[in-house]
Amino acid sequence: MSEKVELHNAISDADIEKTMFEQYKMYVELTDRISQRRIATNNFYIAANVALLTIASWFKENFGFYVLLISGIGIIMALLWFFSIRSHRQLNKGKFEVIREVERKLPLNLFAYEWSILKEGRSFKTYWSFSHVEKYIPIIFSILYLALSIMETIGC
Repeated sequence: MSEKVELHNAISDADIEKTMFEQYKMYVELTDRISQRRIATNNFYIAANVALLTIASWFKENFGFYVLLISGIGIIMALLWFFSIRSHRQLNKGKFEVIREVERKLPLNLFAYEWSILKEGRSFKTYWSFSHVEKYIPIIFSILYLALSIMETIGC
């Protein structure tokens, strides 16, 4: 059974504010890097899917076998992409919870304040998170690959 990890370690009172602020800055930077990695991952999967569909177009003469193979690979890639998006979203959610917890001890709660202005992402008119759109892209590619397989199977 894992034990609960505490947010604070024992240090002198004089160093607490300075240390906490430095750790906070570092943590915000790491959170931003996760977002950058998420964008890079999405770019990779978009390029891989475009490449796969381009390769599929090369096999017009002998399309049958190849379309099923490419569709299978494409569906697997889309599933991996979908779960990657989900994982990044969960990781960011946890990181922002930590940031909000630390901000309670700082003079300004900037992330929490911004999130309250954006109505915590619950209103489409106020703020619609990119991950709401992002998660549908691999689903669309999966549907495309599935449609290609079905069309080939029924002879269209």
